[in-house]
Amino acid sequence: MHSVIEIFKDEVYQFKADNAAPHIIDAGANIGLSVLFFKELYPEATIVAYEPDREIFQLLCENVGHLPGVELHEAAAWTEDTTLTFFKEGSLAGSTEMDFLSKGSTVLVRAERLKDAILKRPVDFLKIDIEGAENAVLFDIVDCLDHVRHLFFEYHSTPGKPQLLGQLLELVAAKGFRYAINGAHGPALPFVDKVPHGFDLQLNIFCFRE
Repeated sequence: MHSVIEIFKDEVYQFKADNAAPHIIDAGANIGLSVLFFKELYPEATIVAYEPDREIFQLLCENVGHLPGVELHEAAAWTEDTTLTFFKEGSLAGSTEMDFLSKGSTVLVRAERLKDAILKRPVDFLKIDIEGAENAVLFDIVDCLDHVRHLFFEYHSTPGKPQLLGQLLELVAAKGFRYAINGAHGPALPFVDKVPHGFDLQLNIFCFRE
């Protein structure tokens, strides 16, 4: 329900394309709610969607695999073509970076270099919500962000690891984007409430060109 509200009520991925058939890359498509929103917004859109969790990918296929112009990849969006250890969570927080449930439930998943997909053709909207892996992927795709018109990424900060928000904001600004930040998830009283496990900060970052 959180995703339904965020995507369809709050319309967090709403954007204005320059044409009736924008090209969209959805890294971290989950069960396909974002894909459904994009196709509702632009029925002629072409969408390349990534989801590494096999069980969730099957739901993604059932939900949106029949839609025209939708290409689904059972893979994690990453910095190279490889195999990664993936912490299964079964809902929204499956990750290559964080064992959200602390159960040690891991599987090996295929990963594909996101940069290769971006370089194939101009991207009207690039969505990256990959549970912490954006901290590596964004640095890998920096030199092809000129191909991207709108960029959305969810930033995740992990306790005990360096926070890279400043570097990421400098990165997108240097590529000509302005940005807006909202949708913060974190402790209400950061000076006294520590987050020992999970992400201690999540932010929605909207990057756009004037």
